[in-house]
Amino acid sequence: MLGGSAVALGLPVLEAMLNGNGDAYANGDGLPCRLVTWFFGNGCAVADVNNTGAGIRFAPSETGPGFTPTPQLQPLADRGVLEYCSVLSGFDIAAAAQHRRGHHDGVAGFFSGYPFIELPPGGANYASKFGGPSIDQVAAERLAGQTVIPSVELAISKRIVGGEGPTLQYLSHQGPDQPLAPFFDPREAWNKLFGNFTIPDDPDKPARLSALDAVREDVQRLQMRVGANDRMRLEAHLDAVAQLRTQIDSLAPACTLPPQPTQTNDDIDGQEQLEAVNAVMSELLAIAFACDITRVGSIQFTGSVGYTVFNMLGLDRGHHDLTHDAAENEAIDQATIFTIGQFAVLLEALRNMPEGDGNVLDNSCILLGSDAAAGLTHSVFDQPCIVAGGGGGSLVHPGVHYRSASGENTSDILLSCLQTVDPEATSAGGDIGVSTTPCTAILA
Repeated sequence: MLGGSAVALGLPVLEAMLNGNGDAYANGDGLPCRLVTWFFGNGCAVADVNNTGAGIRFAPSETGPGFTPTPQLQPLADRGVLEYCSVLSGFDIAAAAQHRRGHHDGVAGFFSGYPFIELPPGGANYASKFGGPSIDQVAAERLAGQTVIPSVELAISKRIVGGEGPTLQYLSHQGPDQPLAPFFDPREAWNKLFGNFTIPDDPDKPARLSALDAVREDVQRLQMRVGANDRMRLEAHLDAVAQLRTQIDSLAPACTLPPQPTQTNDDIDGQEQLEAVNAVMSELLAIAFACDITRVGSIQFTGSVGYTVFNMLGLDRGHHDLTHDAAENEAIDQATIFTIGQFAVLLEALRNMPEGDGNVLDNSCILLGSDAAAGLTHSVFDQPCIVAGGGGGSLVHPGVHYRSASGENTSDILLSCLQTVDPEATSAGGDIGVSTTPCTAILA
């Protein structure tokens, strides 16, 4: 603590610092890990319109690492983030075992692991609320107090169905009666994340430089007490300290806050600006993670039973209606490809944010899912699912395609994701959807 400012600088990974296996620091410390849920509504195109039980066009034909991406997954390869992605297929939602109501089963069961709670429809076809907290809010509760903002909820398309209860309207829920409304306007998201956040001004610079000088002296003394390999690492570290000192002396703080966006998420000529809004929201979340303002986020790209119009693809009907028209299967296919491309934008923003000797994506877990395998079938078996990121080293890299041969519980996936931010977690979901067995296929 110098001049009222906390300054910390880590040494390089030395043999003397590691545990007996050489795979962790002796004290167990690591960089913070983040969790994001990312949702798109109405599922994917079916594999064969003449046989609606034939599954969806999403998962690769090969399993294991090095799989060839399907057209739906190709945007991940195009943006250079496919290696961070594990595709999970053949899973079933145990929380939806009663098969009460298509989309409601799919979104509540997949993202919380609890069966939904039916509500009086009030004139709608159906209505429900989540039966328990969504997994992002479980993570936020486990990380409570470690960041200024526990979590941030974002949404891209405004064509959301609000008349069938909180299940279809919101992605994040702290509990059955605590849905969390997302920000649709990037300016409001900026205000939430950065409006009251300040970076230390230039007066702190002398303290930071003094700290580096003290570290340099400590390193030089340490060189006399370690082996030859560690002395070489320390010599390289001294060079890095000198370079860092120069950077601090001449540059602004590393956590540079973004300017307030001008994007408002307003329609232009009646058309949503999905790509522009998604790009801004993805960048804001990446910066918030890098600045450690929050470690939990959710993004609702399109809504469950939502009526997003993919006009950029030449379409003029709402997505939900299209998914129930077998003749529009190819249009749904193109919408899925576009959607995964927008997911790739977030992964790219996280990957491009340096952190330690890697990047923020290395220290994040992003769960992609939908509310059905395909809107045409309403099946909740084999819904599209991707787990992306390095999970702070806990997720397998490069990613794999794992297909369950036994219809494993999707809550197993939730537990694996939760354990990236809380390694002590032993369960996810509840009631008939609970899991105490993480999906080991995606764990490093």
